[in-house]
Amino acid sequence: MALASMTGFGRARGTLSARFSASVVIRSVNHRYLDVQVRTNLREETPELEAAVRSVVSEAVDRGRVTVQLTLERTEPAATAVMVDGRAVISALAQLRRLEEEQGGPQTVELRDVLSLPGLVTVTGADTLLEADEVEALEAVVRDATRQFMAMRLEEGARLRGQLAGELERLTAFLDALEPELGDVRERLLQRLKERIERMVGTEVAVDPERLVQEAAILADRADVSEEVVRLRSHFGAFADRLSKGGAVGRTLDFLCQEIHRELNTLGSKCREVGMAERVVEAKTATERLREQVQNLE
Repeated sequence: MALASMTGFGRARGTLSARFSASVVIRSVNHRYLDVQVRTNLREETPELEAAVRSVVSEAVDRGRVTVQLTLERTEPAATAVMVDGRAVISALAQLRRLEEEQGGPQTVELRDVLSLPGLVTVTGADTLLEADEVEALEAVVRDATRQFMAMRLEEGARLRGQLAGELERLTAFLDALEPELGDVRERLLQRLKERIERMVGTEVAVDPERLVQEAAILADRADVSEEVVRLRSHFGAFADRLSKGGAVGRTLDFLCQEIHRELNTLGSKCREVGMAERVVEAKTATERLREQVQNLE
C-alpha cells in the first residue's frame, strides 16, 4: 500500500443544477486524529449539507485536520416571496394617525411609511436550500476535489518514504559500524581496571586482588550493551516492515522512533568512550530527523 502525507490540497468546480454551481477547496495539515471542518459562504447554518460533505471526505482520509471550503453560486435569479403582516400594518397605521390627531397637526402618515417599519414585511428566498439531486451533484464535486487532494497526499507520501528509508539506512549503517567496537568495550574496560589493580597492589594500600577483579567484572558487565543492540535491530526491522507495507502507519512509526531514541539514550549512557559517544549523538540526531518526517505521515 502507498503512504500518504497529512498535508495536501485539492479543488474542483461543478454545476449542480440550473440554479446552482459549486466550488470546493480542500486543504489539510498534521493532526493526531481526523478532524474535518466544513466552511461555507452561506449566511445560515446548514448542518445536513455540511454532514454530507464531511462524509465524502472522511471516506478517503484517515488522519489530519482537513478544511473544506464550499462556495455555492446561483446561476439564475433566486425566487423570492414577500410576506406582509396585514393586521400589524393596519394597527400601526391607525396608531400613528391617532397620534397625529392628538398633536393637532395634519395627517401625513401614509401606508409606505408603515411598510418601512421593521418586522412588518418579510422577504424570503430559497437561495441555500438544495434539492436531493443537487446534494448528490455536490457530493460528486467534493469527490473530484478529494481525488485531487489525495493524489497530492500520496505524491508527498512517496517522497517521505524515500527520505525515511534513507535515514533508516544511515541508522543501520551506524549500528553495523559500532557493533564490533561495542564487543571490545567490555574487554578494554576490564583490561584498564586490571592495570589499575596491578598498580594498586604494588603500593602500600591493602588490596584483595581477587575482590577487585570481581568488581572489575561487574563494572564491565554494566557496560554490556548487547541487549540494546538486539532491540535496536528489532526496531529497525519493524520500521522497515511497516514502511514497506504502507497504509496509515504514521502512529506506529512514531512509536518506533520513540523506542529507538530510548535505546540510543541507554546506549549512550553506557558508551563512555569519546568516539563512541559522539557517534551515538549522531545516531540520535538522525532519529530526531526520522521522527520529524514520520509525524507528517497519515
